[in-house]
Amino acid sequence: MRLETLLGRLTSLLALLGSIGVAALLGVTVIAVVWRYWLKDPIFGVGDLSVLLLSVVAAGAVAYGTGTGAHVSVNVIKRVAGRGVTRWTDALMRVLAASICALAAYALIDRACGIEKACITENLSVEHEPFYVILGVAMGIMALTYALQFILGLVHWSDVDPNEIVD
Repeated sequence: MRLETLLGRLTSLLALLGSIGVAALLGVTVIAVVWRYWLKDPIFGVGDLSVLLLSVVAAGAVAYGTGTGAHVSVNVIKRVAGRGVTRWTDALMRVLAASICALAAYALIDRACGIEKACITENLSVEHEPFYVILGVAMGIMALTYALQFILGLVHWSDVDPNEIVD
């Protein structure tokens, strides 16, 4: 399963990038608070930096959550209707999730615009394009992960699904 290994590495890379983003966001916030309340001089553009860093954190978080099965799930159908029904609902949801994430990835990367269309932050005029691409890559990884989970679910249809939600 080379694709599974590759997706795991890409997910880990995005998680590392998101972790660095969290640390940077923490640093920016602490510095901004110190400057504003102790030195009585707010830092110009700190809101722009926070929003951009938060988009990197979100990209890392959603990709990591999908790759590790960390997203919130409610497994009520299995208790009510049994495993036979959840096999079908899991397959349907994986196809829908992969489709939506692929569409989001396409939209984020295709519609990412730079300075020529004034897609810049309010104060510092930082272009949105690289951050749209990072979010698009995260959505693409999510789409591939859900597609792979769908395929593995079909392969293990009558056996134990390796991505099945456990109680």
